[in-house]
Amino acid sequence: LGKPDSPGSLKVEVDRIMRPGTVVSGSVTFSDGVAAKWALDQMGRLMLDAGKPGYKPSQTDIQAFQQELSMQLQRHGY
Repeated sequence: LGKPDSPGSLKVEVDRIMRPGTVVSGSVTFSDGVAAKWALDQMGRLMLDAGKPGYKPSQTDIQAFQQELSMQLQRHGY
């Protein structure tokens, strides 16, 4: 899905089968290699779970994630 990856790039994927209680869900791998699950609920709230307490992606990764997520959602018809 998406463009060819270079080392340290961010990658966003959309689940084929959405998790219960979500409108859309998927996964992201941030440029530092940390993988996380994301989901949008019916209220449009974005949830992000990296499984690491206190983990926060860099501001650059957050912006790249938002842009890539928007493109992926449009591509999937959301």
